[in-house]
Amino acid sequence: MYTINNYCFQDFKCESNLHKSNYAVLANSAGKGIKYAPYADFSGEYNILKELDHRQIPKVYDIGQGKLYRDEKFLIKQNFIVLQHIGGYDLVKYFREKNVESSETIDEVVKVFVTLCNPLSYLHAMNYLHCDIKPGHLIYNQETGLGHIIDFELAIKQGETLRGISREYASPEQLQILAYLRSRKEDSDKNSLPPAMQLDGRTDLYSIGLLLYEIVTKTVWQKGADLPRKTNKCIPQKLEEIIMRLLEESVSNRISSAEKLEKMLLDI
Repeated sequence: MYTINNYCFQDFKCESNLHKSNYAVLANSAGKGIKYAPYADFSGEYNILKELDHRQIPKVYDIGQGKLYRDEKFLIKQNFIVLQHIGGYDLVKYFREKNVESSETIDEVVKVFVTLCNPLSYLHAMNYLHCDIKPGHLIYNQETGLGHIIDFELAIKQGETLRGISREYASPEQLQILAYLRSRKEDSDKNSLPPAMQLDGRTDLYSIGLLLYEIVTKTVWQKGADLPRKTNKCIPQKLEEIIMRLLEESVSNRISSAEKLEKMLLDI
């Protein structure tokens, strides 16, 4: 048994390719999980989640620092955050095991992404951006049919500077901002960006497009890649158009909002 302060758990998951932090379901607090790491700062995630109230976004309960024990043996000090545990499947892994060259599976993909539009719209209406939508951060609950958005470590309020990126699933404007931040002199204002470089909800929509493309083609999008229907002829023309609109390099040409995306998906 592992413990941090009064929180107990049987084991922990550590997938460094997806998460910066360890995560465990709590054994002594039903419906809750604990995320922890020795150096991670969870205060940004905690403060944002405190402001949010949506059934497809995890609630937050506690934050702090404590000693990690295995049985009674001290291991290391950890920073931690206690969250609502969201049960279900990693959305990308779930569809990786299914035959996406079938209309039934494509219909299921569309339905799940329709459900994700509501929490994404809510998040953006609250003036927050997730900034890290990627495999492992979208969870599908097959019983309810709902998709959930988790892991807000890199989330920001609109107008704030990036906390970091996951390069493979970042939008072009996130990469542009990262290059800009790295090029600035040390004495420049680290908390300011030119107005033209500030992010909005369309950066999350680009990442949604990357995951949609990856799910229905079982290949990772890269510039110059084949159109979705060339890889999977079962994809409806309207869905291909939606995916390619989400993957527009120019923000102004991208689908403008999660509400608009929902309407377009429902029209397939």
